[in-house]
Amino acid sequence: MAELAPGAHTFGFVWSCDAAEAVARLAAVGVRQFQLMGMAPHLDPWTPDPARLAQLRATVAACGGEVLAIDLPSSDSNLASLSPRTVDASVALYTQALEVGAAVGARWLTINSGRSHALLPPPDDRLRDIFRGALVRLVAAAEARGMRILIENIPGMVLPDARSLRTFLDQDDHGLVDVLYDVANAAAIGEDPVAGMETLGDRIRVLHLSDAPRGAWRHDPIGSGGIDFPAILRTARRLRYDGAVVLEIIGADPLAAFCESRARILALSVTPPASPRPIAARSNPHAAA
Repeated sequence: MAELAPGAHTFGFVWSCDAAEAVARLAAVGVRQFQLMGMAPHLDPWTPDPARLAQLRATVAACGGEVLAIDLPSSDSNLASLSPRTVDASVALYTQALEVGAAVGARWLTINSGRSHALLPPPDDRLRDIFRGALVRLVAAAEARGMRILIENIPGMVLPDARSLRTFLDQDDHGLVDVLYDVANAAAIGEDPVAGMETLGDRIRVLHLSDAPRGAWRHDPIGSGGIDFPAILRTARRLRYDGAVVLEIIGADPLAAFCESRARILALSVTPPASPRPIAARSNPHAAA
């Protein structure tokens, strides 16, 4: 893993300021990689204002930064719905988010894998098949805009864990598809983030860090919960992880929560690394890095 310079997600700022102001505040404390939450009024993907998008892109450029990805709230879509109209609406929303992402120079669009009912999911793979069809449409839309797709592990989704994500992506060469692995999301479903990172290997291109009490789904400041960050950083070194590291922190004062978390993760990162172990090659040799 290269020298750690964590990026920031603007999720924690959605109720306090718009995306451009959040980027400016984060840039002032040295952040240069940004992930944007596409939700109104912070950054509305449905009715984007060209002037505000231009201001946002200029703010990123002014600090020499880059937009890694644009996200949508996981509650706003369902790419695995049994209703074709719902899937179509979800693809349309994500396609609009791609337009916004392209306008601000984002590298990726982050998506979830569609919802699986917690009480009575289908007893077969039909939801995965529906999601697969939606993903094909979004990959084509991303390629047309010079972007890529990130699938995030999120509780309650069709592909909520590392093993299901790895299996799904190894079955077909979707192209332009990478993984955003969120350690707090993993811990929320009882998955060991270290094991998840080892399972996904170099499929992971963005790593989300935040903390949570054991058994809870939260994005708290690092050091305030039960997630083993020394083990996560050791694993990243051992796997020679070279992707982005983004702090997605929610707190009453989002900037202070980010700075506190960054200080703690940087302090941990100076620990002498363990002996490296080579990472296994991808199962699919045609998948793009």
